[in-house]
Amino acid sequence: MERINLNVPPDVRKRLRSAARRAGRTEAQVARTLLIQALDRQEREDFYRRVAETMTPAIRARQLEILAAFERFGG
Repeated sequence: MERINLNVPPDVRKRLRSAARRAGRTEAQVARTLLIQALDRQEREDFYRRVAETMTPAIRARQLEILAAFERFGG
């Protein structure tokens, strides 16, 4: 693991301490988990945005047809 130094506003630090207490973990453990989750979420959103930007109208229409078929199927 590598260290980072992260300055946050006092209210964020207070929320982090509170979350750590509730989870029975250290502030560092909770902050690490939250940072990893946020990065994962951002990477997923970036991927989906790039996919959406490169879609042709034909592909987009086909995906809507597939979605409608799944909804009719009940899923």
